[in-house]
Parts: sequence; C-alpha cells; structure tokens
Amino acid sequence: MRKTFFLSLALLLSFVSFSQVNLQSLLKPGAKLVYAVEANEQKYDFIVTIKAITPALVFDWEMTEPVNNRGSITHTATAMLSGNTMFNYFSGGAKTLDDNTLSVWISRNVFMSLTKGSRSAMLKMNTNESAQKMSVAGEDPGELYILVNGEKETVEEFVARGESGDEVYFSVANSAKFPIILRMKNGFYIGLKEIKTK
Repeated sequence: MRKTFFLSLALLLSFVSFSQVNLQSLLKPGAKLVYAVEANEQKYDFIVTIKAITPALVFDWEMTEPVNNRGSITHTATAMLSGNTMFNYFSGGAKTLDDNTLSVWISRNVFMSLTKGSRSAMLKMNTNESAQKMSVAGEDPGELYILVNGEKETVEEFVARGESGDEVYFSVANSAKFPIILRMKNGFYIGLKEIKTK
C-alpha cells in the first residue's frame, strides 16, 4: 500500500512538474521575450523581438499600454563579449549602443565572472551611474518559471545582487551563449514571463 502511494505521488509530480527549457534552441531571430514591468506605479509589458544574433545582436522592442512606445536596439560584437554598462531607460526609435553598453543581455565576460571564480563583477547598472560590485551567492542556479509557447517551463538563473542587497539585483539565464536578463530590480522591476517562437 505504501509503495503504491509513493508511486502514485511520483507520477502525479511528474505530470505537474515543469520541464527545463533550452534557451539556445529558442533564442533565434523572430523569437519574442515578454517581460512584465512595474515602474512609476504603472504595470505594462515590455516585448523584445530578436531580429539578428550575429554579427551584432539586434532587437525590436515595444511597451504596451499605458506607455505605448517602441524602437530598436543594436549591440556591437565587442559589447556582447565584454560590455559592463546596462542601458535600461528606453526612448522611442532606433539606437545603436556603444562597445561597452548592453540591454536585456549581459556580456559573456560578465557572465563568466558571475558564475566562475570570484562570482562577482563590476557593473554600471545604468549608463549614468558609477560601477558597483554585483555578486552571486550560492553555487547552483535557481529556477524561474515561465511560459514557452503557452507551455509551463523552467529556466535556470543566477541572481546577482548589488551591495545594497535587495534594492538592486538582476538574474541572468544560465547560458554563456545567451545570457539574457530574466529579472531585474533597479528603481523598477522587470521579469520575463513568456517566450514565444510561434
């Protein structure tokens, strides 16, 4: 009787558990990342549509009601490798970021610093601020639950916190090839809730 109970419980958990998503298979031109945003006492979606990945990473973005704004961002290959400044405040239109500035992604070098060795990196969390030390606690990544094409999935994430603790943090996908920002608190809150590839 006891074995039957545990077997039934294990089967039930396997049906309700979330599967692990492979970002490298999803993040291609045409994929949409849908983030929930809370800023200035407003709630809206921030939608990123990947246009190109190489040689430069390019995405279109839009903000839904009540902001109603849109534009595009182009990253340089140099920034994708070693940039350490975050561009977080969007205005409409097309913008090409400089060789040190990224948005929605972190650089490969910053990812490696956060997940290996000292597990910390110096980052400018906004373009007009001084760099601060961001550190990852714990050896193993956590999990974030999202929807992928309407199905419940999990994404592994590392959470990096600033010296002020919970006032400034971000989490990044556990992928050196596609280290996208999953969640961020930095005078506003943003969190990935869905990826659409269809």
